Formats: sequence, C-alpha cells, structure tokens
Amino acid sequence: MIYFLAHSDWILFNSRKEIATHLNELDYSVNAITTEEAYKEDLKKYFNSFYKWKVDRNKLVDLKGIINLRKILKQLTENDILHVFTLKSGLYVLFASHFMKKKYRVVLSITGLGYLFSKNNGSKVLRNILRFYMKYFFNRNIDVLIFQNHKDEKVFKNYLNYKNQTFLIKGSGLNLPSFSLKSYEDSRDKEIKIIMCCRLLKDKGIDEYFKLTQLFDNNKYKFYLAGNVDPGNPSSYSQRDIVNLTKKFNIEYLGWINTTKELKNFDISVCMSYHEGLPRIVLESLYIGLYTISNNLPGLRNIFDEYDNGILISENNLLEFRNAITNFVEIENITNKIQYSRQKVTANFSTETIVEEFIKVYKIL
Repeated sequence: MIYFLAHSDWILFNSRKEIATHLNELDYSVNAITTEEAYKEDLKKYFNSFYKWKVDRNKLVDLKGIINLRKILKQLTENDILHVFTLKSGLYVLFASHFMKKKYRVVLSITGLGYLFSKNNGSKVLRNILRFYMKYFFNRNIDVLIFQNHKDEKVFKNYLNYKNQTFLIKGSGLNLPSFSLKSYEDSRDKEIKIIMCCRLLKDKGIDEYFKLTQLFDNNKYKFYLAGNVDPGNPSSYSQRDIVNLTKKFNIEYLGWINTTKELKNFDISVCMSYHEGLPRIVLESLYIGLYTISNNLPGLRNIFDEYDNGILISENNLLEFRNAITNFVEIENITNKIQYSRQKVTANFSTETIVEEFIKVYKIL
C-alpha cells in the first residue's frame, strides 16, 4: 500500500487527490494520513482509507502530534510506502519514527524549502539547531527525496550531505479537464483585472504586491488578492491584517477561490513568492490563458521562454512588474502565446505525467 502524508488536509486535497485517484485506478492502493480539518469528507472520495492525524498546526512542534503520528506509523508494514509531502511533514515523520525500527520505505517530496530556509532570523537559528539531527536521520530514514527544481535539490543535499537517491519531478500535476479556460476576446482597452492567488504568508511576496498597487493611479487596473491565512505557519498574516491591508491599499480581497473555475475571470496573474519549488498557480494561470507575471524562481527558469504568455521578473523588481502590466495591452499575437503555453503545460505538467514519474520512484524501492 501507499500512504500519502501531510500535516494539513488541504495539501492532499489541493494537489494530490487526482494523483491518488490515478494510482488507485492502476491498482495501487493509496491511503491518506492527515489532519481532520475542512476536507476530510472530500478526501474520502479519492483515498481508500483516511487516518486521522491529531496535530496542532498552530505550534511550531506539537509533542502530542508526534506521539499520535507514531501510533499511526507503527501500523505500516514492510510492503508499504510512505509518501510524505512538504519538508515540515517530513520532520514530523523523523521525530515520530525516532528509536522505532522502520519497516516501510519513505519518499519525501519537498515542494519548496519554505520557512526553515527563509532569510528570517528565527529560521536561521532553527536551521542551525536542527542540522546535525537532520543530517543523520534523513540519511537513515528517508529513502528517496523528490525536488521540484535543481536549486532546492543542491541547497538541501549540501545542507544535509544527503547520500540516498534524489529525483527531480516538476510540479504536483494538474487535472487539466477540470479547468475552465478563459474565453479570450481582445478587450484590453477595458478594465484589466490583476490577481495574486496564494497562501497568505509573508514570504509569498504579499507586501510587495501591496506596494505594486501603489504604482498605479489609473482606474483601468483593478487588483485582487485571493487565498487563506495559515495559522499553523509562523510567517502567516492574520485574517485581521489581510482585511485591514487590502482596504488600505484598495485591493479587493476574495478569500479562497476555486482557481479551476474562477481564475478565468481575470486577465493577469501575479506571483511574487520568494520560496517555491514550482508554483502551481503559475502553471494553472498559463494553462487557463491568463497573462502570467512571476518572480524569477528557480523552478520556472527552465520552463519559461519568450514565446510563453507571460514574463519572469528578477528579484521582484516592482518597476519591472509595473511595466509588464502596463505593456499587457500592447502584446501582439497573444492568442498564439496562450496556445503555446497551454500546449507546454499539457505536455509536461498533467496529473498523468506526474503519476508516471511517481511510479518510477515507487518501483525502485
């Protein structure tokens, strides 16, 4: 059996449920180990079994959550594969399996180095404290690491002197038939709708997005922010902060949106994140047909080119973001660019493609 594990049920629901469905159709039995929050009943539709992990995500490390996870992991056998998503979830698995004889195989997908490798002073201290522990137990207990870009792979392997196998699998897979595509009519002389859609964390570049809006005094440009706060993350904004800041900067706050159905209602998608393996929202935006402007993240450098329906901006340069937005109305052959990006996403980032890559990993274990 295969067990997908994450410290938030949203992680499995948002980008792994279709993968689980495809694996089950191929006679792999996939179960979920995660928190019981908003998506338990939904996850039951995609996974064979649901194991409730009682962990308090508001705590940096939850001792009771580690003990509860240990009880769950003891049920796994030597025929099982534990596939863990996110670095934080991986650390919980290490803590929970401490001094426990591991029978099962462990695959850890690092979708981004996140808070632990951010420039925050607290994260630097924590990173130095954990290094020796992680260096020993990652090599001992994690059989395979999966990364979404080469830079994260290099940084993490050097940090831990990791000796086991690593794989590069770009993205978490898009269930392409579920997306409502933008019906493009060249109405760029009318109101231009710009959206930033992400978890509401400081390292997602939200402060920069607020500053960007202040460079526009033309009512033609309307700015939106979509996403939820994440109380279990140290870098999360509070709900009150977001409400107050969006009012201050005249941004319409939408809360969480269903991007597969609602993203088509906008014209430009902005990603200003500092730490991403390969931002899913960029792939979704390109496939749906939005002009996509992103910070030049490592995971995007080898897949973005001049023919794509979008542009990469170095180091979140606000003036370059502004110029890219204002130049949107002058882009020629934009329908060709939309088709080019859509074909690229279809060929490289579908759920089926990612499932094939995962199976290759599982077969070597």
